Amino acid sequence: MQLIIILLATVSVLTFLSGAIVFFGASKGNKLRSAWFFLAAIFATIWMASISLFLVADPSWASAIDWHVKWTFVSAILIDIAFLGYVAWREKYGQISTFIFLLAGFIISILIFCAPELLYHNVVLSRTGNSVNMNIGPLYYSYIGFFCAIVPVIVFTLLKQFIKTRSVRKKGGDLVIMVSFGLSSTLVLIADLILPLFGNWGMIWLGPLALSATIIAFYYTILRYRSLNLSSIWLKIFSYIVVVSSIAIVYMIIFFVIFAALFRGSAPSTEVIILNFIMIVIFLLLMPAMNELLVFIRSLISNHGVVKKKGPHGR
Repeated sequence: MQLIIILLATVSVLTFLSGAIVFFGASKGNKLRSAWFFLAAIFATIWMASISLFLVADPSWASAIDWHVKWTFVSAILIDIAFLGYVAWREKYGQISTFIFLLAGFIISILIFCAPELLYHNVVLSRTGNSVNMNIGPLYYSYIGFFCAIVPVIVFTLLKQFIKTRSVRKKGGDLVIMVSFGLSSTLVLIADLILPLFGNWGMIWLGPLALSATIIAFYYTILRYRSLNLSSIWLKIFSYIVVVSSIAIVYMIIFFVIFAALFRGSAPSTEVIILNFIMIVIFLLLMPAMNELLVFIRSLISNHGVVKKKGPHGR
């Protein structure tokens, strides 16, 4: 579980930074679309944080956990609304559909915050795994129906843009977004909506990881297919952040697997995991300075060799 929390924390930071870089690096003509993308990244970060806190909560959190559960449900709604705004706002029907879903999502969110008992009975905090006892009623069906309606609209919008455009470059970007969004939505539907209905809340962390992959796929289309115009400095900043985060995640997975193998399945303590994570991030951040130092040392050695070679001839 500690490794999962570390991964969720890492991808949530990466998700937020991707949204911020897109928003602040976008040209004036793309500011509105980039703002929708930034909102999706913000709500995705909140969703990931709420799920992480729910997974690690113990009975002492009883007075505060209800707040995190509410935000878990509400932020999921806001993510898809922001996604719809990003992909459809350029069209008139897209603006209308975004407004309609925004109104519907607002009503459902208000009911969740003001009358959560309509959606779930209580939150169970246990050493064997935390769970939520859902109340299968009108609000639950409205919540499920919201996603069953908005996800096809997003996919339909992407498909329409894919068919309509004649640019091979734009087609490639729309295809990447459409596939990544469809796959992540399917995984979220299974891990965060269907399985919890049967009392299995232990796999809800898969949804945020899948969603983070979609956020990165969106950014990839911006970088690779130029769906939005970003300044080169912001692209370089994000590329460095992605490389550092990816290496850190891979390192943590390898470390966790090796530790479990050496100590016969036991998991490292949270302190050990956090310390290793901090150490690898510091190392990666220092890599540019270390690389410059090595280049400088090699140049000194090379120059010294040239001087020694020319010395016997007096030149």
